[in-house]
Amino acid sequence: MDFNLLVEKVNSLPSLPQAYHKCCHLLEQEVTDSAALAKVVNTDPGMTMAVLRLVNSAFYSLPRKIERLDHAISIIGQDKFRDLILTASVVEAMSRLAGGEINMEAFWRHSVLTGLLARRIGLYCYLPNSERLHIAGLLHDVGQLIYFNLLGTKALKICELVSKLGIEPRIAEHKVLGFTSHQIGGALCRAWNLPDWLTETVENHHQPSNSERFEQEASIIGLANNIAGQHFPGITSLGSFNAMVKVQHEIEEVHTGLNLSSDEIEMATEEALEQLDSVLSSLNPELSSVS
Repeated sequence: MDFNLLVEKVNSLPSLPQAYHKCCHLLEQEVTDSAALAKVVNTDPGMTMAVLRLVNSAFYSLPRKIERLDHAISIIGQDKFRDLILTASVVEAMSRLAGGEINMEAFWRHSVLTGLLARRIGLYCYLPNSERLHIAGLLHDVGQLIYFNLLGTKALKICELVSKLGIEPRIAEHKVLGFTSHQIGGALCRAWNLPDWLTETVENHHQPSNSERFEQEASIIGLANNIAGQHFPGITSLGSFNAMVKVQHEIEEVHTGLNLSSDEIEMATEEALEQLDSVLSSLNPELSSVS
């Protein structure tokens, strides 16, 4: 399929919930009333439940349970609340893309761990707003969901090249499709009118130097993706030992470029793995925990 034709199909996919866009409009005002924000989100029961589950998860590790949205806003602040509703919106929208041969448990486990790792790595890099990297981690492989959904036969061919020949997923994608999942992910981010930092990070996490303004963010997502893949491979790498072995050199190269020590990478990984089941169940309660 021609990439431009696929982009047209991407543009016709369901958009993010209206409650998210209304909240963004409110947050663009000079003064935003927290009660008004909570009122908007409360119009969407699914989003309300998702936001409360996440704010009460290990992601925030708050000392007491939060039962009302206005309390959540007062504790974490409006900027973090924006990220929270974006996370809930993205998860809902991506869940609607599930279908065909997609192993959604593998997809979510890899994506959530990538987001948690990116958040921790961002902190060790002293990156401002590092918490928002969690969203980029959730979205980094969304392009794979789309081609599994729209191009099932070709998706299986990509998996076959990765699992049997040990070809890197992005190279297999380009061989079969003529483009990559991160290009598709960038197109979806634009269709959803997501922030530039998020679009560029998702689109360039395999080649961070291509990002004009967010090379560090893209590098962190790329590193987090590779580390997560060693614990829970993405949906195109399932069963591919060679695909996992090949990323070790990339991990060492990137964490050196980010001025991170091996100890910091190890600590970030341990911290992310400790949070994984709690955050995963808050985002998708249907997934069972893995011991």
